Amino acid sequence: MRIYRTKPTRSFTTVTNALVRDRSISWCASGVLMYLLSLPNNARADIRSLAGQRKEGRARITDALHDLERAGYLRRVLVKNKKSGELSTVYEVFDHPCTDRVTAEPAEPAENGQNLASGDRDRDDTGSLPKGEKTGEQRPPSRPLPKLTVPEQLRSATELLLSLRGRDPRLTLGTAEAVRLAPLVGEWREAGASDAQLREALTGGLPVRVLSAPGLLADRLRRKLPTRLPRPVPPALRPECPDCGTPLPPSSPCHACTPPPPPPEASAFVAAARRGRALAREALTGGACAVM
Repeated sequence: MRIYRTKPTRSFTTVTNALVRDRSISWCASGVLMYLLSLPNNARADIRSLAGQRKEGRARITDALHDLERAGYLRRVLVKNKKSGELSTVYEVFDHPCTDRVTAEPAEPAENGQNLASGDRDRDDTGSLPKGEKTGEQRPPSRPLPKLTVPEQLRSATELLLSLRGRDPRLTLGTAEAVRLAPLVGEWREAGASDAQLREALTGGLPVRVLSAPGLLADRLRRKLPTRLPRPVPPALRPECPDCGTPLPPSSPCHACTPPPPPPEASAFVAAARRGRALAREALTGGACAVM
């Protein structure tokens, strides 16, 4: 094999052979890393824009970013805007494996726009920005896109979905995708499921290859939604006496308003009077018939 090299004088990126020959990442991941390292500092890149630069597609770009994240070349940091409360994901790219855990939000860039902690070189060495990419130093377009704000009622569910990447990097979501799935999380909570049960249902038994994290999570949120427990039926109200308002047992008169039965002596007297009246009526009826 013969190799012909030219000596660049501007718009070039220098990397170590150890990075190029790292076998822990795929060829696709290595190419994505080289591309990210060639971008100016503060450039914004996401899966969609990276897939638009080549023909690999979003699925392979997603797998490549996961490889870089596992190998320590890429780190995702969730940043919250203190003024608007907007959540956004920022990529931190390294030209060597970095195993330090994120303990705070990414540091602000230096006055000259460089981030010396991540090994960035002079901005002139990175060359011009590729087509389709944006940096924080460019002027905003004539029609700026509206900033994504998370509704207060969906904030807790959105943060839960964004935290799933801590269990498996393949479940990394964008803020807009998490907001779109947040109402399904609310249905789980209304059904009585705890956040621990929800995380286990979403992250347990994942397939070997996750092609679309939003699609997989949406399917699990809908398909595994627990059955809502029936609401307790309030006890039926007992009828009340219309006169005194005393609760009554079913099909029973009000004892407070119903006069008590006569004593036994009065009952015997009434019965004897009735028998005497019957005998007198019988005697009168028989005498009248004898006279006729």
